[in-house]
Amino acid sequence: MHQCFHIFWTLANTIAISSLATMKQFVIIAALVAVALASDRPYYPKPAYYPKPAYPSPAYPAADGYDYAPMPYSFDWAVLDQASYNDFGHKETSDGNVVTGTYYVVLPDGRRQVVTYKADDYGYVADVKYEGEATYPEYKPSYPAYPKPAYAPPAYPKPAYPTPAYPKPTYAPPAYPKASYPEPSYPSYPRPSYPAYPRPAYPSYPRPSYPSYPKPSYPVSTTTEVVTETAAPVVKEAEVAVEAVAVTEPVSETAVAAAEPIAEPETSTDAV
Repeated sequence: MHQCFHIFWTLANTIAISSLATMKQFVIIAALVAVALASDRPYYPKPAYYPKPAYPSPAYPAADGYDYAPMPYSFDWAVLDQASYNDFGHKETSDGNVVTGTYYVVLPDGRRQVVTYKADDYGYVADVKYEGEATYPEYKPSYPAYPKPAYAPPAYPKPAYPTPAYPKPTYAPPAYPKASYPEPSYPSYPRPSYPAYPRPAYPSYPRPSYPSYPKPSYPVSTTTEVVTETAAPVVKEAEVAVEAVAVTEPVSETAVAAAEPIAEPETSTDAV
């Protein structure tokens, strides 16, 4: 093997150096190298297997022996069990060539499913119908009523033990010695005395007097107005009456000055 690789390496270097080598020469050399490598592998002969066992073919009787003429038949059966809610049946009839029949079953929703079918050389044809209306009633299980077992209460004998008598303990009340402490004495203080201050005297001022001015009087208009309505003289008399009420006597200044002054109220400032 080592010699073959050495030969391949030498030929490859020779081809790389030579500028006249072509691709065809390189392929030929590679093929020769592959043949040389293959010739170094050991040759193993093809393993010999055991011969295939030869079993005789089974011999079946001729099919003609099972060909019978078609025979008519008919059957009918049904199952009805109210406790388990089973209600179904099947009925079929054949004349030897055509098979017709029907079967039914009561579904859990209350409907009745009926299938009518026909089978012949052309195939199987079925017609499915549903009778009734689907209902879904509430399931209320019914349980058998078993009588309540009556057990007699067990009678246990009462044990006869004498009632124990325990003596009542007598304890003398504990005597604690009285502590002899001197009674505390607290000092007595005299009642405090506060000085008495004289009541303050405030000066009285005379009541101020203000001058009185007479109410001004205005001259009455002398212009004559044309009376157009009967109610005008009534309005004029009312105005004259208002002016007469408004004119009062003036207040003299001497009367105001003679008024006595009003003294202010005195406050109590007695000492506590």
